[in-house]
Formats: sequence, C-alpha cells, structure tokens
Amino acid sequence: MEKFILNEIKKMEGTLLGIGLHNEKFLSAIKKNKKIIICNFLNEPKKGFKKKKFQVNERSRTVNIKKLRKIFHRKKTDNIICNLKVIKPFLKSFVKDSVYINRKTLYIYGNKNEIKDLVCKYKRYTDKLQIKAYGPKAILIIDNTDTKNNFFKDLGYWWQDTFNNILDILTNILAN
Repeated sequence: MEKFILNEIKKMEGTLLGIGLHNEKFLSAIKKNKKIIICNFLNEPKKGFKKKKFQVNERSRTVNIKKLRKIFHRKKTDNIICNLKVIKPFLKSFVKDSVYINRKTLYIYGNKNEIKDLVCKYKRYTDKLQIKAYGPKAILIIDNTDTKNNFFKDLGYWWQDTFNNILDILTNILAN
C-alpha cells in the first residue's frame, strides 16, 4: 500500500492537501516532488481537546474541519490524500466538501471494511471509483474531474446520513 501511494505522490502535479499524514516516507516524497506547487497538511493539534480542529501546516492557527470550503475554495485543490482514521468522525461533512474542493483525484487509505462502507457515499457523486486492496488495508481512489455538487442534493444526503447514524445507534442499543 505504501509503495502505491509513494508512486502516486511522485506523479502528482499542482496543489496537494494531506489530511492526517503521519508517515515520514510520504512527507519526504512530497518534499522531493518539485511538481507540487502548494502543499497543505491538516494535522491534529498537539495541545488541548479540540477534536474538530486541525492545524494547517506547523505554525498556523487551528481550523475547523467542517469549514474546509471556506479555506480551500471550489475546485482549487488538485489532489487530496487522507487517512481514514482521522476523517472518520467527520464523514458527513467531509464527503461533500472533498468533492467540492477537489479538482482531480482523492486518495483515502485505511481499513478495507471501512473503505467499502465509504464507497456508497462517494457513488452518489461519481462512478469513477477504484479500490485497491492490500491485505487488511485498502486505498479508495476517486476521480473528481467531472463531479458536481448541488445544494439540495447535499442537504438530502446529509439528512439521509444523519438518519442512518441514528438507526445505527438504536440498533446498537437494542442489540446490547
């Protein structure tokens, strides 16, 4: 899995947004790539209990993950690489925001079962999805070149996801 992501990083051009990248190999490959013009990393702050807030690069202020649209405007980011563990609590807003801000490709890596569950949320926007499985881990590759957002569509999907989350909580309570 790491080799695939490293090869993709070497091919990237333009702007890059990395969310939850803690692997030193990925960070060094990004620094070596001269074709990446602007690179922003969203990492969890080291101090405090701000679960929704992330730091853009090292010395900047913290940013709420739900306000990605205000920072990275419509179709301005070419590539996004995400760790699923970091964005999992924010999937309701992250799915629509990632489609909104991304111009080319989106890479999400994590557990294979969780990636398969995430596929149905991205199929709402595009059919250009690929899953590459490497043992218990997998990578979801989404091509966002022709995707479009609609306010009412996003609102409907938000309510649908909220209803599904409530049903999951109720089934867990009833099962226990």
